[in-house]
Amino acid sequence: MSRIQFICLCVWLVGSSTVLAAADMNKQLRSYMEAAETGFDPAQVSDHYSLEVIHTILEPLLGYDYLAQPLKLTANTAVDLPQVGEGGRSYVFKLKPGIYFADDAAFKGQKRELTAHDYVYSLKRLVDPNGKAPWDFMLKGKVIGLDEKIAAAKKTGKFDYDSPVAGLEALDRYTIRIRLIRPDYNLPYILAAPATGAVAREVVEYYGKDIDAHPVGTGPYRLRSWQRQSRIILEANPNFRGVRYVPSKDAQGIPPGMLEELSDKTFPRIGVIDIRIIESPQASWLSFLQGELDIHPRVSAEFARIAAPAGVLDPKLAKRGVRYFQEAESDITYSQFNMNDPVVGGYTPERIALRRALAMSYNQMKEISILRQGLAVAAQSPIAPGVTGYDPNFKNTLVGYSPARAKALLDTFGYKDCDNDGMREQPGCVPLTITYLSSTGSAAVRELNELMVKGAKAIGIRMQVNQLLFSEFVKARGSGTYLMSGSAWGADYPDAENFMQLLYGPNSGPGNESRFKLPEFDRLYLEIASMPDSAERNAKLQRMSRLVAAYGPWIFHAHRVRTHMAQSWVSGFKPHADHFQKYMYYDIDMAQRAAFIKAR
Repeated sequence: MSRIQFICLCVWLVGSSTVLAAADMNKQLRSYMEAAETGFDPAQVSDHYSLEVIHTILEPLLGYDYLAQPLKLTANTAVDLPQVGEGGRSYVFKLKPGIYFADDAAFKGQKRELTAHDYVYSLKRLVDPNGKAPWDFMLKGKVIGLDEKIAAAKKTGKFDYDSPVAGLEALDRYTIRIRLIRPDYNLPYILAAPATGAVAREVVEYYGKDIDAHPVGTGPYRLRSWQRQSRIILEANPNFRGVRYVPSKDAQGIPPGMLEELSDKTFPRIGVIDIRIIESPQASWLSFLQGELDIHPRVSAEFARIAAPAGVLDPKLAKRGVRYFQEAESDITYSQFNMNDPVVGGYTPERIALRRALAMSYNQMKEISILRQGLAVAAQSPIAPGVTGYDPNFKNTLVGYSPARAKALLDTFGYKDCDNDGMREQPGCVPLTITYLSSTGSAAVRELNELMVKGAKAIGIRMQVNQLLFSEFVKARGSGTYLMSGSAWGADYPDAENFMQLLYGPNSGPGNESRFKLPEFDRLYLEIASMPDSAERNAKLQRMSRLVAAYGPWIFHAHRVRTHMAQSWVSGFKPHADHFQKYMYYDIDMAQRAAFIKAR
């Protein structure tokens, strides 16, 4: 029996196309994001900030229990969790009838019901080679007949959406069947990822190249207005069916009082979500203190320590009724090398030595203790905490801060100071300067960059930083027009495969941005991708982690511990393990907020 058959349904979807209790359009919640979005088409974007908006507009087949920890899968637009057959190679989903897209000009005045064909089309878009987002890894090499479709599209330059795919079928209006080449125990989790949310083909074709500005879905909110890289306003979707929350059977980790806040309510409650882009941590923190933000997700480390020294909320904030949450996130931060670059890439001993020396020059513990104020855990492998396959006892013995070892390694492989200027050249006295790509942003970003440059200088490597706007930064990494860059990844689904795919050779490009290609690693990846959680699988994952450490495509940084806060007038707020804001479950007392502002 598949492990997915043990997961219980936890959310009761109420009604069909009729909303039982419409959201109050007089209620407005003010939130923020610390970096700008890049767009709202899942086939084109992969950054966290864009997905945070996408996931409240577009709906995947499955979702997660809002309050349960650890994560529990639930049905979303599907009637129930999938029927699993053929030894984990066949998944059948039944859709709830009567779910409707938000009204849009593309529908020419008609109500448009969600169907199985919409999911078939949406999943095909994720593997279209003409797309820009790295989502093809979720289905490529897995679904019967899909790789042939991708290959034909690469050859002709056009993806054929009309011809059938044997493993991706709409059996009828409300039934989807996905058949796999080999068992994949993660497929249900993949189909809960925001990128797999349903879009309507006529919307995509109606808006063409401007589709990223016109997300139209069946979710609780729709896009009212968008000022790029500045402000996003969402409003409740009048066609949304309404949801009530009932916890999973045997659900764990529910905070005291949270269930009472959500019971006997139909969601969403709040009519308008106003999201500002505030890159300065100080500005966002002051806005929260003054009551100008209702929630403050992802408080920066410096202000988290002020707000809750030693992990205890400051008495003044506690007296105000501020709610405080602090928890480890299933993510990883790292620096990556472009393995195709002639200076830092490649698999020859001298290039491996250069990358490993730079890894030894980076003071990981200084980043954690000083720059992150202790609110992080040292990363030892590509796998993040909180996902299947993570081993908290695994230690990366091949790197570790040691400038002396780094210098000795560089000396051994011919990186000498040929002109006596204090900086090393490449073997053969070829000039050496490493450009580190970074996004613009907060002082914290600049401090991390400075730590990297300082470490390189200490071992005689000249490094300069090139900062780009976040959207351009993401584009440069995906296209491979960089030498070395900072990066981060949060779990799309709670399994090590989601992190190891970032280094899988066939994913080279927007998915595997480092372009790392190693036959042994790729073979192991294919093996773990079709294995259930087991000691044998974990041993393979550890071997993969050691290979990454040995060849050095990444410098491991940290797994972040995040701090989140909400004002006393906000109820139903709780950070979720998938990292995205669950605006649908929040409520707000507008009178209490007005009283605070008046008394300020």
